Amino acid sequence: MTSLAVASVFLSASPASAGYREAAYVTTLYSDASHTTVVGHIYPECGWSYVQYHLVGTYTQYTSDEFVGYCTENGWEPL
Repeated sequence: MTSLAVASVFLSASPASAGYREAAYVTTLYSDASHTTVVGHIYPECGWSYVQYHLVGTYTQYTSDEFVGYCTENGWEPL
């Protein structure tokens, strides 16, 4: 059983997981379709192998997205 546990730890740290790269965006939320009044933003946070988004303000269906970079297993990749 010990060798199985060692193998699973080795596999989870193997280079196969080293290629993570995900685009991240800031979403701006507007009060209406005219896109003149900003009511909120959705910001990305770069985790170990994921991008997590959090809302600041009010969510609406009127949005625009701006690419801000890539999240990798080492954190943010410089643009």
